[in-house]
Formats: sequence, C-alpha cells, structure tokens
Amino acid sequence: MNNLSIRFSRLEAGYGIPVFSEGAVQPGKLTALIGPNGSGKTTLLRTFAGLLPYKGSLTFETTGEVREVSRIPRREMGLLVGMVPQQVQMAAPFTVYDAVALGRLPHRSRGDDRLVLEAAADADVEHLLFRRVTRLSTGEAQRVLLAAVLAQDPSLLLLDEPTSAQDPHQTAKVFSLLKRVAGSGKTVVAAVHDVNLAVVYADVFLALKKSLEGEMKDDVKGEMKDVKESGFPLASPVERLDGEVLERIYGVPFDPYVSPKGAKVWHTRVN
Repeated sequence: MNNLSIRFSRLEAGYGIPVFSEGAVQPGKLTALIGPNGSGKTTLLRTFAGLLPYKGSLTFETTGEVREVSRIPRREMGLLVGMVPQQVQMAAPFTVYDAVALGRLPHRSRGDDRLVLEAAADADVEHLLFRRVTRLSTGEAQRVLLAAVLAQDPSLLLLDEPTSAQDPHQTAKVFSLLKRVAGSGKTVVAAVHDVNLAVVYADVFLALKKSLEGEMKDDVKGEMKDVKESGFPLASPVERLDGEVLERIYGVPFDPYVSPKGAKVWHTRVN
C-alpha cells in the first residue's frame, strides 16, 4: 500500500519533548529531517514508527481512512513501517541473505526470494549475500539494513542517518535510490546531518531546532513567509532552504558555493 500520509498536531514526542504544533509528511516525496545534534531527529523518527510514547495527535492517513498511530496493532505496523536505525549492530552470525530476508517476516507470503534478491541488488549488497553479517564493514552492514527494509516493502520508510558510514559514491547511490522509492508513491523520511544531501536529493525538508535553553522550540510554522517573524518552515520545498534559514536552524552563518555546472551547495562560513 502506498499513498500514506503522516499528520500530527500538538505533538510531544518521546519523553515529553515538544516538536511541532502541527504538520504533515506527504507520500511521493523524499523528506529530509534536519537540525543540530540533540534537536530530536531520532526521537521524532522513532515516534513516527510507533516505538515511543507521545502526547497529542499522530495519524496515518490513506484514501478514506485516518488512524491514530498509538492504536494500530504492532503486527500491522510491521507491514506499514520500515526503519533503518542510526546504530548498526549485527551480532548473530546470519548470512546477508538471511538478514535481508528478515524484512519479509511481517508478510509470510510467497515470492519472498525474488523480493529479497531485488532488494539486495538495489542496496548494492547482492555480491555479499552469502557472507556472514559479522564479517561486514560498518558501511556494508548499514546497506544490509536498508536492503531488509526494501524487502519489507512498507508504505513508510524512516531512515536515521542512512549514509553515516558510506563513502561519497555509496552515499549518492543510496540517496538516488531513496528518491526513486519516494517517486514510486512511498513515504520516505530521512534524518541527515549533511544539509547538502537535503539540498541535492530531497524534495521537502522538516527543520528541528534546539532553543538556547536546550529545549525544543514550539514555533514551527508551515509558511515560509513566517520564518523571519516567528519560526521555522515546516515541510517546505527544499528550494527554500537557503543561508538565512540554515543559520536560524544551526546558529552559524552559511555561504553558498556554486559549481561550474550551476549546482548550489552550502558550507559554514570560514572567517
């Protein structure tokens, strides 16, 4: 099932951290979740996945149906949501094939072998299928987890720093893949530290920011026109992610760099 939207209102995620007053994540777009360390990116992803308690409203919406996340049975969440965590831990001596095949557990259906092989190829771990996961590099293990989520084929993919252990070549391949997956009608949210990954690959960004007191600011606004006066953009097109917005989010000035081919990226200002 595709075309799943996330909607939230007065959401306090995880351990009482106020994140957003209201907003939505739409299918068919790659959404980048950005913000400084400790701003709540992982907490928000885990809340979307139904893994943490929350206050307020958090719903999954499909055509003609609205469901509160806290009321969706765990087995059904296993069909709807796939998550790639930030920390890669593989202690059991499974083969890569076995690890990717775990993504099919919620389905218990025929045709799993074909889907496992397709997912392994998409995540560029097909050549590792008969290697033990305990013998993988961190980057390879990270792509195995991605392959398992692809094999799961959920409506919603949540990824926490999915390329933190990847080299530049694999980073480009992973984000190109995520963009294709989103383009197929899936809902894809990826937390990123490198804002230029959002600039280059994402369609939409969500911004989180810590206040000076170390708490989340509950002043997120959905319209870009409100940025200067009272808040930060919520689910804004990535084209609106400029130096002014980045400085408000991260608290340091950014300068643009334009490549010979006209592509723009952002770097923190060097004094």
